[in-house]
Amino acid sequence: MQQKNVFMAQEGNEWYERNKAAILDKSLGSDPIFKALQYLGRKPGRILEIGCANGWRLAQLADHYGARCYGVDPSASAIQDGLARYPGLQLSVGTADCLPEIEPVDLIIFGFCLYLCDPQDLFKIAAGSDALLADGGLMTILDFNPPAGHYRNDYQHHANLFSYKMNYGDLFGWHPGYHRLFEHVQHHDGGQELEPDALISVQILRKDARLLAAQNPYPKR
Repeated sequence: MQQKNVFMAQEGNEWYERNKAAILDKSLGSDPIFKALQYLGRKPGRILEIGCANGWRLAQLADHYGARCYGVDPSASAIQDGLARYPGLQLSVGTADCLPEIEPVDLIIFGFCLYLCDPQDLFKIAAGSDALLADGGLMTILDFNPPAGHYRNDYQHHANLFSYKMNYGDLFGWHPGYHRLFEHVQHHDGGQELEPDALISVQILRKDARLLAAQNPYPKR
């Protein structure tokens, strides 16, 4: 069974119940994505978060920036809770490879979810998110980022789920229309020892159509 089907069927709800108390305590002050946006001085007006849980980050970003916010998560329980807590958000149940039909946004956040996505869906995920990101918008990825991509059968709560750890910024960084503005690597648990398998990063890439119109720098002689 595909991993997305496992999360849609049951594990998404179970994950949310295990982590709900911690999620409700989260604030932007300690959020690495918000810190990166502040460092860059960006003030997005339309935001989509993929893997949003109950929308806790979106709710606080909406308050801080006055932004219109959309969220997608495979947990129906998380989405139902988020709609009750944060009625100003537009949240829906879904997965990264099948995004809702919404207006173009100027910030897309992958909120620590890509490492659990089915690798055969990654090209579809990249194309779908790119289609929703407005020109000049920011593609933001919080996820594992080890020195070398690999997978492990180390998901503790389901025997048949794998963690696919790699540099997910490369889904977009190869494209000449994307420019990496920010990258910060740290240990998953905030520790000082940089164990390779536990490295995570925040990456922000800017979509810029002007880069596709660059003139040939290698004229014929």
